[in-house]
Amino acid sequence: RCVLLGVSCGANIANYVARKAVETGKLLDPVKVVAQILMYPFYVGSVPTHSEIKLANSYFYDKAMCMLAWKLFLPEKEFSLDHPAANPLVPGHGPPLKLMPPTLTVVAEHDWMRDRAIAYSEELRKVNVDAPVLEYKDAVHEFATLDVLLRSPQAQVCAEDIAIWVKKYISLRGHEFSY
Repeated sequence: RCVLLGVSCGANIANYVARKAVETGKLLDPVKVVAQILMYPFYVGSVPTHSEIKLANSYFYDKAMCMLAWKLFLPEKEFSLDHPAANPLVPGHGPPLKLMPPTLTVVAEHDWMRDRAIAYSEELRKVNVDAPVLEYKDAVHEFATLDVLLRSPQAQVCAEDIAIWVKKYISLRGHEFSY
């Protein structure tokens, strides 16, 4: 029983791995992806969201720097901000969303990439995937993983919230592990 967790661009990787795991089906046996946690995913797209416009020049990672990162990462000949690694909302890329594992999404109030992460969660919920969004006020991208912010109240609450959610997917035969 495997729970994938990714932070920022690692959330994109976790989601991409989950999609590939769904596509391969039983080829991964005995490994089964039972859930994923996407912490402030590094999602982008060709059509800007409200938060991408409003917060583009905000804290830590501004949009210009992130666009440079995507230009360095995505295939040069096929460069598109709607590449499946960058934008999980483009139809026709990967398996149907209804087959995706339960997906917890963590977003920060002051993160310019938040709207697309929330929209992805909404699309998962529309097809009955357990996909809650945990939004943290007065928080920035990487608020729960950046060393200087680890002791913040939001980071502490986030760690507890994730632990509570994950327990229901890693328990055996419905019995919670005790820690």
